[in-house]
Amino acid sequence: MTFATVTRLPAPGPGAGPSLHVRLFGRFDVVTDRGPLQGLESRKVQELLSYLLLAGQRPSHRDLLAEQLWPNCHSQHSRKYLRQALWKLQRVLDVNGFDGLLRADQDWIQLYGYDALWVDAIELERVYERFCGGSADDEDDDDAMAEMQRAAQLYWAPLLEGWYQDWCLAARDSCRTMYLALLDRLMVLSETRGLWELGLACGRRALREDRANERAHVRMMRLHYLAGNRTAALRQFALCTAALEKDLGVAPAGDTRRLHEQIRDGGSVCAEEHVGRLVAAASLVGGV
Repeated sequence: MTFATVTRLPAPGPGAGPSLHVRLFGRFDVVTDRGPLQGLESRKVQELLSYLLLAGQRPSHRDLLAEQLWPNCHSQHSRKYLRQALWKLQRVLDVNGFDGLLRADQDWIQLYGYDALWVDAIELERVYERFCGGSADDEDDDDAMAEMQRAAQLYWAPLLEGWYQDWCLAARDSCRTMYLALLDRLMVLSETRGLWELGLACGRRALREDRANERAHVRMMRLHYLAGNRTAALRQFALCTAALEKDLGVAPAGDTRRLHEQIRDGGSVCAEEHVGRLVAAASLVGGV
């Protein structure tokens, strides 16, 4: 499925309707301002709501939705199961005061914008689109960096961990890619601003996701060296070499080896434009 953006609108003021807070990273969880949303125990109802949330305000056709959620069933049966799950979901939302959130007709189903809806995966995507998908002018100010850090913190586990449907795997990969891109951006800004520890912490998180992420290793080599820890920078190169060999069967790129030589010889570290060339190289060997 295509990952679509839903704009997060301001939380309601006094006297507004109830708020709905959805966490899709790790275990599926939905709470309102009055506590957990009751009635969502059915796994298929959870899957239906998650699919619609990730689809954003783009309507989903009933036939496609039924096929995605019940791929091993005959179309007649899958459409029946969809009707049942849709009825249960609509009932839960209505009972809890969210009667305007879900709309469906004979062919299409979608969630409409709701001023109190917040979804962690959508918030991650919103921040990614702002700071990694375009040209934000304020990305290096304190507020912007704090916003990127908060968004990265939302990703504490894979999207809907333990779910293995095709649509879920595609969305999970998309979220992971956005998360790693945010960490990479934070590492760049951390180096620019001399925030060595913040940059290194982001690098460690990136390597927990993919220990063969050569770009993250290179950024960490630079951060260690610029922070005055030449030994740690050299050790990082050794870790990079071992991870690339074990996971991908390749050696570090030429630029990475040259950076290692500069650090080994105690020279000045060149400008970091060579890190960008690792993007194209990483795509050829499966890196991020």
